[in-house]
Amino acid sequence: MKSRLTLVLPVVIALMCFNTVWAQDRISSPYSRFGIGELFSNTHVNNMAMGGITQGIYNPYFVNSSNPASYTAFDTLSFVFDAGLHARLTTLSTTLQSQSADYASLGNLLFGFPVTGWWKASFGLLPYSATGYKMTDHHADSVFDKYDNVYEGSGGINQFYIGSSFDLAKNLSVGINVAYLFGTMNHNTATEFPDTLFRYNAKTVNSTRVHDFMLNYGVMYHKQYSKGFQYTLGASFFAQTDLNTSSDKFSYTYTKSSIGVEALRDTIFYQKGADEKITIPMGMGLGFSFGKTDKWLVGGDFIYKQWEKFNYSSSPEALVNNTQFALGGFYNPSSSTVSNYFNRVTYRAGLKYSNGFLELRNQRIDEFGISFGIGLPLPRTSSTINLAVELGTRGTKEENLIQENFVKFTLGVSIFERWFVIRKYE
Repeated sequence: MKSRLTLVLPVVIALMCFNTVWAQDRISSPYSRFGIGELFSNTHVNNMAMGGITQGIYNPYFVNSSNPASYTAFDTLSFVFDAGLHARLTTLSTTLQSQSADYASLGNLLFGFPVTGWWKASFGLLPYSATGYKMTDHHADSVFDKYDNVYEGSGGINQFYIGSSFDLAKNLSVGINVAYLFGTMNHNTATEFPDTLFRYNAKTVNSTRVHDFMLNYGVMYHKQYSKGFQYTLGASFFAQTDLNTSSDKFSYTYTKSSIGVEALRDTIFYQKGADEKITIPMGMGLGFSFGKTDKWLVGGDFIYKQWEKFNYSSSPEALVNNTQFALGGFYNPSSSTVSNYFNRVTYRAGLKYSNGFLELRNQRIDEFGISFGIGLPLPRTSSTINLAVELGTRGTKEENLIQENFVKFTLGVSIFERWFVIRKYE
């Protein structure tokens, strides 16, 4: 075991170091101003490479936290650890101009293990949503001359979850995740007068701290046939949830130096620790997969979320219901440990489409992506280093809106170890 950990630990340490460097730049998207920011799918690197399919994925070698019923796939003598790093390169463009942005952050830290033969468990840390934007609207009129409205946001929500799954009947399992959501979202709005020293600028700072629990349920039917063929049907569900939050609001006037340093002049309004609710709407997912164990697999997902029920006072627009479709799969030429190394590499691909939960100026902010990935096996073990790449587009240039063309990279490691074997020596 020591030699295997020696191979894996540098990758884990590198992931943690990358996260430390880029932790404050988790996202850069003008659309993260709406709702609770840009949502993360909690998708493992293997699932991401297959279009993001999760609902019908039943695999003993990595943690599928999107459907907690999948934990029963863990071997009764095994321990699973997953870590991943996300990075994204984005080009933001309108009909008149374009701009580049990039970010990187920790994708997940997940653990899976058996409790008994019929009870398996998992826990982990994941990002839930992120906010990151800065936009400036230039104006001019006969009263105020030139002035700018500046909108800026940062922060996000993380989740720590503990989950369990149980064998309810032959081939049938159920599961539940209890997640604690925590984090701070900041939304600032300012009016600035760049060409005059006789008017004070004004800014309002809103900070919302989230601290509450959310439940996610799952069910799976997994059937294994002779010659290694198998199929899985899965579903997950989470009910509408009101998250408890506390909000600070601070409005003030200020001047700004030539290098951008603010000097406070007067406080207009200050409120600390106001209680507020954020309503996260109901969502559900359905999925399937069919394949041959460790050789190949194809699957698909359908996700629905009732975002029209969302409620958050700091979100400037009403949201709309969202549906998402995904298809994907993998192929492994040979899982034998004695075959050529590249024949033991797992090759993955997929695609997805989401009509989005935003509708601005009568335009739906939809998203389409195609993805590819590989799983590189580590010597003499079932552990792997995984890489996924997604090419996608979000939004539109119509009605002077912004289109995002992006490339997402995910690097991860999946450690599979048999930790509960009592070895016998003769």
